[in-house]
Amino acid sequence: MLINELPDDCLLAILDYIQDLQDLINCFKVFEKWRDIIVHYTKKIKYLRNQPNYSPDYVYLHLKEPIDVTCLSTLFPNLRIAEFSYPLEVPIEDIVKLIRDSECLKGIIHYGANFKDPRLDFESIPENVSLEMLTTGYIDRNMSGIYENVKQLHLLFSSLGLFERVAHRFPNLERLRIHAAEDLFEQPSVAPVMANLKIFEINLPVDDWVTLCFSFMDKCPALQSAYIRFESRRIVFNHLIKNANLLDLVIQFNEQIGWDKIRGLITKYPNLKHLALRGNTYFTDEDIMELLLVLPKLTLLDIRGSYGFTQAANHFQDYFKQYGRSIKFYFKRDDKQIEVDWPQSLNRPEKICRGFDFMEHCFFKSFYYLPHFLDPI
Repeated sequence: MLINELPDDCLLAILDYIQDLQDLINCFKVFEKWRDIIVHYTKKIKYLRNQPNYSPDYVYLHLKEPIDVTCLSTLFPNLRIAEFSYPLEVPIEDIVKLIRDSECLKGIIHYGANFKDPRLDFESIPENVSLEMLTTGYIDRNMSGIYENVKQLHLLFSSLGLFERVAHRFPNLERLRIHAAEDLFEQPSVAPVMANLKIFEINLPVDDWVTLCFSFMDKCPALQSAYIRFESRRIVFNHLIKNANLLDLVIQFNEQIGWDKIRGLITKYPNLKHLALRGNTYFTDEDIMELLLVLPKLTLLDIRGSYGFTQAANHFQDYFKQYGRSIKFYFKRDDKQIEVDWPQSLNRPEKICRGFDFMEHCFFKSFYYLPHFLDPI
């Protein structure tokens, strides 16, 4: 029997094993019967990625030649997120056309090798009003346009000061992640109140940005979750401003930090439920007890990588029971209990996670493994 004589169900079963975009395009161009079957199959594709993923709604993009945009629009009518990032050699014009023509497209991941190679020009984006999630390398402080539909923005090779200059162009932003570049120095600006921002994640490689970080967070009244990676010993903040809405806080330290420098910062967020203080930190048993008193609503404490305390975990569990509190406590560097308590929170480097859930997809991960997008689908 010739392959062309196979029943449609058999051909569809074969297609389930094809994830490479070039292979799909080649099959699409064979003849009309295959074209119809492939279009039926690719209706379920939601994510176009430049890394293999064996989920049935992903397809793998590995091209170093111009993309047939007309073909892509036909192949993937329900495409939600597409990635065109370094080292992919794809003409910008093709990508811009795909953005404009894809009605269901909600997210674009597109950046070059460094901040001098911005790749995607923001000026091309407003023509597709459905875009809600964007990853790009460098953001131009002279950019124009209002991107009111953008809810998630991930900036690589950028700075918080630079974002503050254009923050008013993203009035409905709900999640902001900045992977700052050390050699990019930008003077701080006056950021507007980010009324809708719920998740904020940032890497701080320069001392001067620490003050700017907490000042920015003070202007986010709806902020519920934050992830901050320090590379300095400085912690500077305004202790008079409190944020009662912040529930999840991760601070990842690179330099040694003692409890005396952390205590005041924690009191800014009195209603924290989930707290992680990871890395090169020093706590005594008394420090941990004081932390529990400062945060009466705390239900999870993660101090993996810290040292100084001597009591076993069951000592703290006895303390929790004595005061009628149930708290999950993680202090071992390789704590297997996390996998039991949070089975979906393993440290997998997924760029796209399903569900707008910080605790499930971000809290237990290293900063460099945080996802580009939390797809609310």
